[in-house]
Amino acid sequence: MALLFLLVFAVFAQSLLDAQAAFGEDRAGLMGLKESWGAAASGFGLRGDRRATTADFMEEYRDFRSRPSVRRLLVQDEAFAVLAGRVDATFFSLDLAEKRGDPSAARIAALLDEALGDMAQRVGDFSRERLEASRASFAILIAVILAAGLLFLVMERRLRLASAEDERNRALARALISAQEGERLRISRELHDAVAQDLAAAKLYCGLVGGGDSARASGLLDRAISELREICQGLRPAELDRLGAAEACARLCAETSRSWGIKVEFSAAGMSATRLAPEIEINLYRILQEALSNVRRHADAGRVSVSLRCSGGRVELRVEDDGRGPNGSKPGLGRRGMEERARIIGGELRFGPGAAGGTAIAVSFPLDTKEES
Repeated sequence: MALLFLLVFAVFAQSLLDAQAAFGEDRAGLMGLKESWGAAASGFGLRGDRRATTADFMEEYRDFRSRPSVRRLLVQDEAFAVLAGRVDATFFSLDLAEKRGDPSAARIAALLDEALGDMAQRVGDFSRERLEASRASFAILIAVILAAGLLFLVMERRLRLASAEDERNRALARALISAQEGERLRISRELHDAVAQDLAAAKLYCGLVGGGDSARASGLLDRAISELREICQGLRPAELDRLGAAEACARLCAETSRSWGIKVEFSAAGMSATRLAPEIEINLYRILQEALSNVRRHADAGRVSVSLRCSGGRVELRVEDDGRGPNGSKPGLGRRGMEERARIIGGELRFGPGAAGGTAIAVSFPLDTKEES
């Protein structure tokens, strides 16, 4: 901001100095013409010995009038233009009076001398007027720059505070999601290591007892163990830690297709030689889990295409169905959760109509991997 202020000040000051220098040169030129006229007047028989011809004076006057600064002055200052016209008319009258031998030539010569002095005076007055106007303009410019600078500082502070608040919110969301996943992992392990083991032991004792009631109890225990495994799988898929995101996503798609009667096709490319960071894997898996859940609840689709691609240093997960499409639907908690998880892993989530007429969800993020050994 300070650099911009200095640059504007330098440009303005330079233009002001250039204008004042031009005015000074024009005034000096007029004073020189006035002196030349004193020499040229003898050509009309009005003053002492001849020191210059009237033709020389006219050539000098025409050169003065052709200056770019004088031409601008004639346009910018009406009073100066009137004085210049008076000089032209007076000179013409003087030339005519001299040729006729008119005794009024001396009086006309004095008028010409006076008109040249008035032109020089007007240049000085106009220079001062422009200087005052330039000072006023400069003061206004400074005030505008200061106001703009103050506004810029206020906006920058607001943006910085908003950015800090947004960063705090993201950190909080990341911490909450991390705590949630940690709690899910803890519950999953406790259910698997404690409750599931106890149910398996109870089933074993039922088998040892024998009898019809024992068989029915054993069947109930089998169903409870199966449901418990599904709960553990939902809380924290075991294959995610053992096999990675691609295999976990493939199994989730297969399980969804088998459980809900929706054809879910999964494909992966470029994922075999890499292993994503744990935080990325779990968030990517949850995004796919929520996307498939949304398809089941809202899309009325018969087919879902899921692709996981790694290319050019980025990973993209794309879920597309052939259902009824978004139809301008507003984002709910599920989509907001997916968007937040996408931000946590440094990516972005795109939501819109798909090529098959349904809904397409795509998540793209930079590759942050652990190379497999």
